[in-house]
Amino acid sequence: MKNSVLEKLKEIKLFLFDLDGVLIHNDNVNNLDSIKTFLEDIKNYVEDLSNYGLKSGIVTARKEDEIILELKKLESIYIIASTFEKVQAVEKLIAELGIDFKDVFYTGDEVLDIPLLSKCGLSAAPAWAGRDVKRSVNFIFKGISAHTILPEISALIKSVHTNK
Repeated sequence: MKNSVLEKLKEIKLFLFDLDGVLIHNDNVNNLDSIKTFLEDIKNYVEDLSNYGLKSGIVTARKEDEIILELKKLESIYIIASTFEKVQAVEKLIAELGIDFKDVFYTGDEVLDIPLLSKCGLSAAPAWAGRDVKRSVNFIFKGISAHTILPEISALIKSVHTNK
């Protein structure tokens, strides 16, 4: 990973992810067991970040369904659902938190995500994202699902925060 990305990562205070296409890919969360595993992965990730004083959330166009309702039950995670206006929704959140877009990390995979990806201090996309999306981000994840992407970002966070 480029040093410039790692330097930016040190300044990030809020880590946001798109849900469908990033954390849920190829309908890999489609039954009760996979939903439980997904929620456990998210819970562990959020706890990991909070140990470093970092916040996390999900910004999605997905309508409120069983998965969104379960995510909202988790502590210490911001859930913004049912919105195509992701930049405006995140503007409200960062105003509440007293931070700027430069303090935000966002991962998205679709053209709909490009405006938010472009505004954030650090941006990423999964390897399967479209070419236009990949061209607009700072780096591309190697992982193939929440089960692999979340540990990937956690490892990067640990590496930059233990070397301060």
